[in-house]
Amino acid sequence: MPNYKVVLFTDSINQQYMTEQQQAINNSLPDLTVEVVNYTDSRFAKFSDKNRVPCIMVFKDEARMQTRHSKLSHSEAVNWITTRVT
Repeated sequence: MPNYKVVLFTDSINQQYMTEQQQAINNSLPDLTVEVVNYTDSRFAKFSDKNRVPCIMVFKDEARMQTRHSKLSHSEAVNWITTRVT
């Protein structure tokens, strides 16, 4: 069974919003690993061709599967992630 992880890339301006989004995702998908990291994280430079945050990346077995560069509502983010990991 594949191992999925969601990484939320942010800057200081969007930090609180992305932390709240992490909590919303954890509440809806408790078995999914979700982390909030700064945009200086090496995975952002490696897997993103755009230099924009906030950014949501879904990883499958440590490989980038999908990326979304936008500020989504919590329900939109949960729905977008759910369609990729189920």
